Amino acid sequence: MAVLTKAHSSFRSAAAEVWSLAWKDLRHDRHTTLVFVLTVAAILAPLLLLLGLKNGVVETLRETLLRDPRNLEVVIYGSARLDRDWLAEIAARPDVAFLIPKTRTINASVDLLDAARRLLPAVEVIPTALGDPLLPPDTELPSHPGEVLVTATLARRLGLMSAEPVSGAPATEAEEGAPKQADSATVVAVVKRTRDGVSEHMRLPLSVIGIVPEARFSRDALFTSLDLLVAAEDYRDGTLDLPPDGVVPNGYAEHQERFANARLYAAGLDQVGPLAAAVSAAGIEVRTQAERIASVQAVDRTLSFLFRVIALIGGAGCALALGGALWVGVERKRRQLALLRLFGFGPGTVAALPVIQGSLIAGLGLFFAGAGYLIGAHAFDAVMGENLAGGGYLTRLGIADLGLAAGLVMLVALVASTAGAIRAGRVSPAEGLREAIR
Repeated sequence: MAVLTKAHSSFRSAAAEVWSLAWKDLRHDRHTTLVFVLTVAAILAPLLLLLGLKNGVVETLRETLLRDPRNLEVVIYGSARLDRDWLAEIAARPDVAFLIPKTRTINASVDLLDAARRLLPAVEVIPTALGDPLLPPDTELPSHPGEVLVTATLARRLGLMSAEPVSGAPATEAEEGAPKQADSATVVAVVKRTRDGVSEHMRLPLSVIGIVPEARFSRDALFTSLDLLVAAEDYRDGTLDLPPDGVVPNGYAEHQERFANARLYAAGLDQVGPLAAAVSAAGIEVRTQAERIASVQAVDRTLSFLFRVIALIGGAGCALALGGALWVGVERKRRQLALLRLFGFGPGTVAALPVIQGSLIAGLGLFFAGAGYLIGAHAFDAVMGENLAGGGYLTRLGIADLGLAAGLVMLVALVASTAGAIRAGRVSPAEGLREAIR
């Protein structure tokens, strides 16, 4: 144990001495060192800026798509036969963000009577639940079939919002952000049917508990629980008879074992394709915003390819420039290296000098390149970021990007210093003696 401790202490002492020698040599040739550092920085700064631009452009495009949740929707086309087991299986997939059954499209609308007894025909009824991507976070959801949320366009027609939005004016709270609470408004849904040649209708009083911003849904619609839709469908099919002004009970839809459609949303843009494929595999025809998503993914692939090619060329140039400089430095200091061998430094220790110096030059170059990136990124964001919808940032570099860049730069420095290290390790003490005799 004592021998190991002594060897470890000796190694640490030698390593510290080599680091000190390498640093002092760089400081002694400070002008030459500064040129090397600035050369490395001049190569790295544009690469960092290019990587930041690629990340910023792609992320801005992705965020633009994600702001519209309809891009995440897998639309089930037409009517299908979806039983509860299949719906539960799909809902359990990790790539599913939201799923709720729907009735047939022909039954997913009602006529509305407002407080002035005006009739608004064929208003779309959409089932909703916790986590609905079409609703802003923290929206108060209907707690029973007698409560609904109305869209902003429908709220204007019902007189629940004061006026049409003024063109060019700032958006109101109800237009952007949390829905505005309606003032105890009540409307009546009218569901009609014809049975045995006789026209009948059912009236359902509905309390409006909130308004969905137009930015979230721009058509006339009611958001309510699934119970109301199933009750309306059953009434039209003749399997439900409620009193003329009846109330649909909570949990009414639980008896329904099979549904004609569903609202289905993927967890992310990259999950839309696999989720659509899984639903299609069950023989169900679907529609997605695949073209828009594919265009963003194509931009990502193209910019990534361009960055890799430019980074490869830049990295090779950096390695050649730094390697050539370290090789020339070793040739220029052969006498001093030979003297170090005479003073007892081993070939490995002498060979470590250009490796350490290459790493220090690369590290300082990366530091200055980072400063150049910050200046360039600020200029890009200031000039072009105002027109972006993603917070005004055109360039983005994360901690992972910086860590990867630092690792690659150190790898390039290691490769670049290899030739110089081999040459330095071959310097023999005899060369120092010959130089001393001369």
